[in-house]
Amino acid sequence: MDKMELLSVYSLTKSYRTGLWGKKKKRVLDDISFTLHRGEILGLTGASGSGKSTLIRCIMGLIPADCGQILLNGTDLLKLHPYEMQKKKREMQMVFQNPVSALNPRMTIRESMEEPIRIHGLSEQTKEEIPEILEKFRLKKNLLDRYPHQLSGGELQRICLGRLLLLRPQLLLLDEPTSMLDVSVQAQIISILCEIKKEYPISLLFVSHDLSLLKAVCNR
Repeated sequence: MDKMELLSVYSLTKSYRTGLWGKKKKRVLDDISFTLHRGEILGLTGASGSGKSTLIRCIMGLIPADCGQILLNGTDLLKLHPYEMQKKKREMQMVFQNPVSALNPRMTIRESMEEPIRIHGLSEQTKEEIPEILEKFRLKKNLLDRYPHQLSGGELQRICLGRLLLLRPQLLLLDEPTSMLDVSVQAQIISILCEIKKEYPISLLFVSHDLSLLKAVCNR
């Protein structure tokens, strides 16, 4: 494996059972292969239902692939025990299309930002980085004591991005991260992502139906 390759996908296939009693199979991913290099932003586009989100979820281990290989830093994720996969997830994080679904409505924003720190066993000192992260994402500190329903969609998506960066992942998987936001907020999110990309050693797999957006943001 080339040392510049962070993520390599080979011959990935995924089918779903459909029809009465699940007797029919619909192939959503058919022999998919690609490579994402370190420090790169790779765009992935396609029509609705073409399997973009399925691909992202297979990489994250949220749904099982039928066959193929998914190599992260040379490790085949499809061969990992669930416990090993859970530890590996610190290296890669996913940003969902709907930020509301990613946050517990019963938790304050502070609790939501501290949650991944606790889950991945990071030091308490990591919590001290939260104010700095908020500043990078142009968010006010008083948002920490609010609940998700008290924030706008743009604020929630920035919170989701910010709390993932606390983990210092090597790879961010972005599944239509701006599609539910208005145009002005989309531009702000993209601007912040570009700034973060310059500061952090991170690679992005950016999924979107908006080809013009991908051309503006991605390396290829």
